[in-house]
Amino acid sequence: MNYTFELKELQATHIVYLHHQGDISFIPSSIRKLMQWAGPKGLITGPANKLISVYQHEGKELSVDIGLTVPQEVEGESEISKGLLSGGLYAIGHFEIGTDEIPAAWSLMYTLTSKHQCKPCAGKSFEIYQSIPLDQHPQDKCMIDLCIPVQMIDLKLIEEKAISILTECDTAMLASVTEEGYPRPVPMGKIKADGISQIWFSTGTFSDKTIQFQLNPKAGVCFMKGGDSIVLTGKVEIVSDMEIKKALWSDWMFAHFPGGVIDPSYCILKFTSEEATYWIDNEFVKASPFSGGLAAERTKLLQLAEKIVTENYKLLVTE
Repeated sequence: MNYTFELKELQATHIVYLHHQGDISFIPSSIRKLMQWAGPKGLITGPANKLISVYQHEGKELSVDIGLTVPQEVEGESEISKGLLSGGLYAIGHFEIGTDEIPAAWSLMYTLTSKHQCKPCAGKSFEIYQSIPLDQHPQDKCMIDLCIPVQMIDLKLIEEKAISILTECDTAMLASVTEEGYPRPVPMGKIKADGISQIWFSTGTFSDKTIQFQLNPKAGVCFMKGGDSIVLTGKVEIVSDMEIKKALWSDWMFAHFPGGVIDPSYCILKFTSEEATYWIDNEFVKASPFSGGLAAERTKLLQLAEKIVTENYKLLVTE
């Protein structure tokens, strides 16, 4: 997928639009109506005029505003409304893709947003079509910008809360990967933690999980308290250093390893995290609202509208 990503402050943008909620089969006719209205006014070919789709949820339905960016002085008429897209900080993805790739592009945007220490905030997400008609592109791809209003995440505060939760948890879920490629989560008592970056567990040298980590060190750790949870992914190291094993030994372990520290069955697993996903204070650090059914609906919408947009654009610019 060909794209670039940036965080950028955008100015408020004036638009004219037709609003739709529910049945998307009517949207192509709205695009035709909007372009037929805008063409004679010179609102299609100007460098500041871009076709856009603005999305928001109204109850369980996805509503769509099909619009054009316009100068401030342009007013709507009849069912064509005038609106304003709020300015502020946006995560913006510049994509060169086919219409069938747009749902995956939206999912990627929310992943990239989280990785850049941002989260979606109040406001409307929208698409800006930089290449209309689509046949201007030699491979019939869209030049499209996906824009999400965001705010910066206070990762330090979130990590502090996560560490506090882990400190209060005696047990965490540790997942290995079986030879068949399935995750195998097992509740484990933690014996030491260095923040959330490293967590130590004790287990049997010849246990299934130890053997699985020898074959594949990839692992996951999950712990929770109340309504908050943290999921970590990373790798497990089987510790052989006797000084570390001595430092982590506790007398309660005699019940499992009668030979003490030198018991050949006594094993220490050291988990080192590489990625974290937080659900803290009823909020995900990562989110992808445009997934599943809504993403599929938007793909159908674009495929229905593509031909009509292109044909009407050609008609209007040649009149």
